[in-house]
Amino acid sequence: MTALVVFTHPRPDQFATALLEATVEGLSAAGHVVDVIDLYRDNFEAAMAPAEWRAYATPAATDTVGIESYSRMLAGADVLAFVFPMWWSGPPSMVKGFFDRALVPGVAFRLADNGRVSPGLRHVRRVVVVTAAEPPGNFPQRSTRQLAHALGRSLRRATGWRTRTLVCWAGPGEASNEEGRRRFVSRTRDRLAGL
Repeated sequence: MTALVVFTHPRPDQFATALLEATVEGLSAAGHVVDVIDLYRDNFEAAMAPAEWRAYATPAATDTVGIESYSRMLAGADVLAFVFPMWWSGPPSMVKGFFDRALVPGVAFRLADNGRVSPGLRHVRRVVVVTAAEPPGNFPQRSTRQLAHALGRSLRRATGWRTRTLVCWAGPGEASNEEGRRRFVSRTRDRLAGL
């Protein structure tokens, strides 16, 4: 099986890098071939351009320059993982931009003439979210539930509702000290190795 990891952090510090490495190591230990998209390294533009919006519901939606390789990677992924910090109770804008610009009709779903939506990622079996609160991360439980619900429900709609979602989340207390971060990284690696 192939796992696609979408990584987002503007300045991968030691903790962010450790989370990415733990994700890759855990998925590799589970026997998956792992591909990584680093949105910042790719200079990914989060905002959808007007031309992209006009092409959104057409076959041209998958032809956006710079997005074609993402479409090919998504087409081959059995596991889809996201690694990012929690800011203001949610993911950074680049993660939302990835949903808007890469998970388009023809890739994530199909739009019928009658307006019905059918899943385009039926081959994805697991969705994984690895995240940690960064200051001022004061909304731990509520934001975790919202994140799991939003990402899981949205992606399960694109995968045909049979995909399971795993959320590995470090709250402000755990993410604020070295020992807590170390435990979280180790626990994340172990959980992903079991997929």
